[in-house]
Amino acid sequence: MDEIFLLDKENLQKGWGAEGQYWFSYRSFVVRDITHFADIDRPENMSESEFLLSLGYIPYFRVSRIELAKAYINAVGSRKLKEKLAAVPDEDYIETFWKYFNAYKHLSEGFEEFQNNYLIKKGIDWCEDNAINFRVV
Repeated sequence: MDEIFLLDKENLQKGWGAEGQYWFSYRSFVVRDITHFADIDRPENMSESEFLLSLGYIPYFRVSRIELAKAYINAVGSRKLKEKLAAVPDEDYIETFWKYFNAYKHLSEGFEEFQNNYLIKKGIDWCEDNAINFRVV
């Protein structure tokens, strides 16, 4: 029987990790933190990414806070709010997003559901892009 990767609460939460923090094994269908590989000797002429790829791992999907905030504003924000936030530089975006989020009650309605659905969608897209059999649980 083919392996099935479970997009469960634990694996979905790993989508919030730092860039390059989590890696997926095609062999074991397990997501591992980069620290798991700390004691493995890597050839000097290979980068960390090259080494992990040679071991059968691929980078796990990742959702950044700014990506989620922009997607949320795109989905539920008014045209005026979208225009205001479009002018905000990335380094100030999250702080500005939360100011508007806290100031306008309607933005908080449904945010948690949107966040959960967004994470699931990103996980599904990643599995499909990498030809990984999966099930959302």
